[in-house]
Amino acid sequence: MISFAKSVDLILKSADSNINTMSKDGEVVSMLNGNVVFLYDDATIKSQYAKWWKSKGVVSFSDHVNVVRTKQTMTSDKMDYDKNKKQLIAEGHMVFNDFKEHVRIAGNRGIYNMDTKFLVVEGKPHFEFFDSTAHDTVDITGVKMTYSDSLKKAVVQQAVRIKKGKLVTHSDMAIYFPDSGKAHLREVPQIAFETDSLFGDSVDLLFTKNKLQKVKVRGSSHGLYRDFGTKDTTLTQLFGDSLSMFMSDSGRIDSLYATGNVKSKYAPIQKPKQTNEAYGKYMMVSFNKKNQIERVRVWGNAQSIYNVEEKDGRGMNDASGDSIRVSFANGKAANVRMSGSVRGYYAPLPSEAKKDQKQTGDIIEKPSADSLSKKTSPDKAKEEKK
Repeated sequence: MISFAKSVDLILKSADSNINTMSKDGEVVSMLNGNVVFLYDDATIKSQYAKWWKSKGVVSFSDHVNVVRTKQTMTSDKMDYDKNKKQLIAEGHMVFNDFKEHVRIAGNRGIYNMDTKFLVVEGKPHFEFFDSTAHDTVDITGVKMTYSDSLKKAVVQQAVRIKKGKLVTHSDMAIYFPDSGKAHLREVPQIAFETDSLFGDSVDLLFTKNKLQKVKVRGSSHGLYRDFGTKDTTLTQLFGDSLSMFMSDSGRIDSLYATGNVKSKYAPIQKPKQTNEAYGKYMMVSFNKKNQIERVRVWGNAQSIYNVEEKDGRGMNDASGDSIRVSFANGKAANVRMSGSVRGYYAPLPSEAKKDQKQTGDIIEKPSADSLSKKTSPDKAKEEKK
């Protein structure tokens, strides 16, 4: 009796017209026209036309189909209800809205379980997490998508793309939790933020008040950052077992933090041979308000190799210690400070201009024997002949 009392089924509330017919197998079929309204627990299903197979518990809705639930709606061109499966199958321009969670999901086809409130969307599914206080939304697309109302969890598979302002991510699977603002990217995830990018085995995103606050990359982490100067563009690469990117409230990159087998490479694109490198167990890269690298701190068996350019020449500084801190000015390393078991050396290197000058001087200073004989005076030649 308890099980029967909890049983919920579709109930016809009203329709402008109801024509009943009998099929060949004795099935009663109702043709409902005009303002058709069915009830299911706390849900109301409306359409302009419906065909109802009563004994089978199957209803086919068409023409302005609309499902209204507590703070949720779902619309489509056509919907079929199956009593045995307790589900609605929506076909054509399906749109699901969860106003409480600020979620909108669209697609060509959707399967919605009325009891578990579990939605499966196929055919160019499109997920949006919107907020009236934000200037943009979290936009997710893929091949197949599921949304659990009870778990507040969206899972997207195959060719997944997440877009939020300047952030664009790609992966083969993504899991998004609207309540906590967390997104997990799996299977070859890639992140692009303006001209910067991050790669790794797995990526986790954290949104706070609909703003990106943190990006964490685990496993074979690789970060790529470009600093566009007036004369040249500097390319910074950061490698490590894990990599975290922190964002400021204004939406710019505030800092990068890498752990485990960390390696940093920093070089201008026009002078790739002048690569500066740093190694260690941990590394922190801080940026200023102009999105330029402000300082780099490395600790844990730290080592740095930096190219130094001065008016009287250039050289390479190779040093190691417990920790290394490098300060930057106008995109160039301005100061290197080391502490704890410091050791290293400075090796001066010839500049490119001096190399060219030396090579040119060698050619001028060593003329051939023929040229020397041509320049010998006639009197001296007679004396040599005698």
